Amino acid sequence: MADKFTSIAAFWQKLTKRERLIAEITLLCVLSVLLYLGPYSLTARRVQTFQTGIKTIEQDILEQTVQNADLKRRASIDISASSGWDLADQQSAILLLEDVSGAARRMGVSLVQVHPTKEISKEKYKEVSLNLDLKGRYRELGEYFKRLESMSKVVNIRRIRIESCPDSSSVCAAQIEAVTYMAK
Repeated sequence: MADKFTSIAAFWQKLTKRERLIAEITLLCVLSVLLYLGPYSLTARRVQTFQTGIKTIEQDILEQTVQNADLKRRASIDISASSGWDLADQQSAILLLEDVSGAARRMGVSLVQVHPTKEISKEKYKEVSLNLDLKGRYRELGEYFKRLESMSKVVNIRRIRIESCPDSSSVCAAQIEAVTYMAK
C-alpha cells in the first residue's frame, strides 16, 4: 500500500504545474458531478413515486365524482322506494339501464354489451328484458347480482351463464337476462 502512495507521489512530482492544475480541475469536476447526481437521482425517484401516487388519487377522485353524480341523479328522481318494490314507469324503465351500468361500475364488473329485447305485454304490466354480457371476478359478479336483487325496482334474473375467460385465469364472463316490469 505504501508503494502505491510513493509511486503516485513520484508520478505527481514528475508532472508540470500546468498538468497538475488540469488534473486537479478534472478531479474536482468529476467529484462535483458525482455529488450532484447522487442526491439528484434519489430526489428524482422520490418525485416519480409521488407523481404515481397523485395519478392514482386523481383516478379515485374521478370515480368518486361519477358515483356522487349518480347518487345526486338518483336523489333528484322522485321514487317511492320506501314502499318496497315498484313497477317501473316509462322514465324509470329508461333509467334502469343507467342503474344497472352504474351498479356494475361500482362493483368492479365490466359491462361488455347490452342487448335490449322488445317489451312483452301482459294483462296488467309489460316485461322489459335486457341481455347483459359481463366480465369480472367471481365474487364481484356475485355482489353485482345481489345488488340487482336489492334494487328498488323489481328486477328478476331469468338466466345466468358463467364461464371462465380463456385470456385471464381470474376473470369470468357472464351472460344474464335481467327482466323488469313496467306498469301499463
